[in-house]
Amino acid sequence: MSKKDVTAKFQKIYDDTYDYIYRYIVSKADTRENAEDMIQNVYLTFYRKMLEGCTILNPKHYLLRIAKNNMADHYSAAAERRSRITVESIDEHFDIPDNDALEELEQTECTTYEEVMGELKKEDITTFNIFMLHFGQGLTLKETASALSMEESTVKTKMYRMLKKLKKSVKEDDGHALFRRSGKVL
Repeated sequence: MSKKDVTAKFQKIYDDTYDYIYRYIVSKADTRENAEDMIQNVYLTFYRKMLEGCTILNPKHYLLRIAKNNMADHYSAAAERRSRITVESIDEHFDIPDNDALEELEQTECTTYEEVMGELKKEDITTFNIFMLHFGQGLTLKETASALSMEESTVKTKMYRMLKKLKKSVKEDDGHALFRRSGKVL
């Protein structure tokens, strides 16, 4: 197959799979810049394989596998950097969600979790990434700030404001509270 044919075939696959791969990477990446770099690396790796003459039966699956491997490499390097950071407790004056409650909620098929994720996806990518790093990856606020190259106070402010929005928009009862602190439902 000529380079022109490979390029045309690649363009078709790119057009068909980009939205899917983009959503996966953005939902998992810690910053927009890292997400863009990973997307570029995924498609560059795929294009090189095509130029080598590899036959790929399911391009979408293959691209997703490349993306997952890139993500694993990125977070394993980030984990090593985080291991050098000391863990700090969260300031008492912020109403931060109970991590156990969110983890329990993520493992249930609850509509409240879907509502929270829907609200988070409406926000800017920075706020979304703060929540994903803090609650999804278990980073402290200080580690989250470091990973996003932001001031810790900015991370706390964005977290606090989003929690206030969620408190108003997501309805829950005492038995299934998302954001709980010392038995008090926020």
